Amino acid sequence: SGEVKDMGEVYQKSLHKLEVAASEGMSPSEQLDQFGVALESLESMASLLSQLGRFLARSGQNLACIQVLKRLVDVYSRVDAQSIDVASATQRLATVCFKIGFFEEGLPYAQHSFELQEHISGRDSLQVAGALQLLALIQLGMNKVEDAEKRMGASLKLREAALGRDHPSVAEALLHMSKIYQRKGDVNQAKDYQLRANRLMGARARKVTRSQRDDDPKSQEERR
Repeated sequence: SGEVKDMGEVYQKSLHKLEVAASEGMSPSEQLDQFGVALESLESMASLLSQLGRFLARSGQNLACIQVLKRLVDVYSRVDAQSIDVASATQRLATVCFKIGFFEEGLPYAQHSFELQEHISGRDSLQVAGALQLLALIQLGMNKVEDAEKRMGASLKLREAALGRDHPSVAEALLHMSKIYQRKGDVNQAKDYQLRANRLMGARARKVTRSQRDDDPKSQEERR
């Protein structure tokens, strides 16, 4: 919306003024007094950059968002290079790159996010499943189909193990697998994954419909 875009511009202008003031010799304490944040304060800078990145992403200013998120990754890395904050920031950055087709630029960030999540959350975690899925989608965008198949297959197995074969996020992974096999030219495998996904989504839709009907006072009265 226009309001979100305006807020993003306010943050960008404030950040630019802060950088100019710092380059002209303004001390960190003076920066803090005037802008509420100092360039040398990693924690406050991370908060500012993270919020600015959200505004830019929501208003569709993706190129500017990529640059801000790169700075955010750098700031978090200076605090703790192996932290969940770095994993999250690199995943945000890779996601924006994927969204606008900057696959080669996003690939190292997606890879790094996956490696960090594996280290922090464990190899069998849903966080790793999500990171693998993003990595696979970027690899597919680069036409690295075999790599994408391997990563997405691993993501699918993790989701099935953690959530069960009937969970909605399993259907999402199945749809991605179908697209990968379409790209490979394996129509039968693509169809099998598509059908599995359709069955899951159909079952979920029927469950939601039943739940809504059960909660409807009129339906409850008719059953009495």
